[in-house]
Amino acid sequence: MLLIAATLAVIYWLVINYYDDRNRTDDAQVDGNIVPALARTDGFVDSVFAKDDQYVNSGDVLVQLDTTDLYLQLKQAVNELAISKTSMDRAKAGINIAEIDKKISGQTIDAQKASLSTSENNYKRNKILKDKGVVSVQVYEFSEEAYKKNTVALANAYDNQAQAVAKIEDAKKQLELARQNVIAEANQIEILQKSIDYATIRSPVSGHVSKRKIQQGQMVRAGAQLFSIVQSRDLWVTANFKETQLADFTEGKRVKIIADAFPKDVFYGTVESVGSATGSKFALIPPDNATGNYVKVIQRVPVRIKFEDTARAYKLLRPGFSVEVTQ
Repeated sequence: MLLIAATLAVIYWLVINYYDDRNRTDDAQVDGNIVPALARTDGFVDSVFAKDDQYVNSGDVLVQLDTTDLYLQLKQAVNELAISKTSMDRAKAGINIAEIDKKISGQTIDAQKASLSTSENNYKRNKILKDKGVVSVQVYEFSEEAYKKNTVALANAYDNQAQAVAKIEDAKKQLELARQNVIAEANQIEILQKSIDYATIRSPVSGHVSKRKIQQGQMVRAGAQLFSIVQSRDLWVTANFKETQLADFTEGKRVKIIADAFPKDVFYGTVESVGSATGSKFALIPPDNATGNYVKVIQRVPVRIKFEDTARAYKLLRPGFSVEVTQ
């Protein structure tokens, strides 16, 4: 009887501690950051320096794209920038010349006004004297001709001044256009220099290379994913507990973790955070409980667990491993 009682007690203890769904879940897996290595410019693959499962450090060169075309475009952009700067200098010189023409036309107007005033007075005086017979008709006609010529010359001087003002405005527009071209060419040079830098594709993080998708000589486009970098130094467990289990797995709770790949190795961790919503709320088509055929289903909530012995976890575990989490 004592043996039977002891056996039943052991079975009860096993059921409570190992097979009770309230203190365990096998709906859990190891998670980690998987960072894509992307191409940021177009080009043909010249060299590939990384292989699958190779460990790389952040900043290591993974791929080198051919930069021959980019350097030719850069050379052309530099030449165009020099042309634009020359055009800007010519526009500045054109403004100075137009300013001088405006100044000369203003002086010419003043001189023509004085000449016109003198010739007008001579013309009026000679007209009176001609009527009295003091001066000859020829003298009168000379004074009349001089007065008309000075009148036309003054009008021409005003036209020259207006033309000089128009030239100034046009030269200023040409200068602004040249400045915009200089800015655009400088930006183009900077873009090409960045593209040349982007042609050397480096690892964004430290980790293991996975899913190599390119070969030497292949054409890649900007935004194409070339590799996936698995950050093996940043692992955690995502355990999907039932909502009825959350009371036993609060933040800071110490838990035991057993991986299917290493059933004899026990890991320990601490509950770091509890999900802000159930998994069904993030589904592509969330369930609508407002319908008339509602059936109650126990929901699961993702819980994030961090490892205590991180070094051993980094050495043995990989993202995606199935694990069992118990109290």
